Amino acid sequence: MLRNKRGQIRVIEAFLASAVILSALLVAIPLRMTTVNLADMKSLHYAGLNVLAELDRDGTLGHMIATKNWTVLSKRLSILLPVGAAYNLTVTDEDAETVNDSSISGGGALTENVLSVTYLLAERTNCKLYVISLQLSWIR
Repeated sequence: MLRNKRGQIRVIEAFLASAVILSALLVAIPLRMTTVNLADMKSLHYAGLNVLAELDRDGTLGHMIATKNWTVLSKRLSILLPVGAAYNLTVTDEDAETVNDSSISGGGALTENVLSVTYLLAERTNCKLYVISLQLSWIR
């Protein structure tokens, strides 16, 4: 008895084709996610640097640090940073001692992809140098 085996071969062929397509998709998706995350992190870095430069443009940032007005600084950072960005700010003086005695953070908890923006500030009235470290991450 001869049977027609073409139907079985077509099923095996369809199964193998779908396995190839599925494996190609599983390999391509993580590569695309990595590229998108790098672009997002680069834009977040520029946003953080621009926010610090904008606050320092007229001396406001130096005045807030000299008067230790951390709540106003935190509110301004929350307003100026992009929506969906979490931040943590640390201010150190020229002796590498932490100036801020309270936490300056907002937007939620930092995720595993954290970037740091370092900004050197010359306060104009007291002629002091401060190093500002701003840690940023996207909330996912």
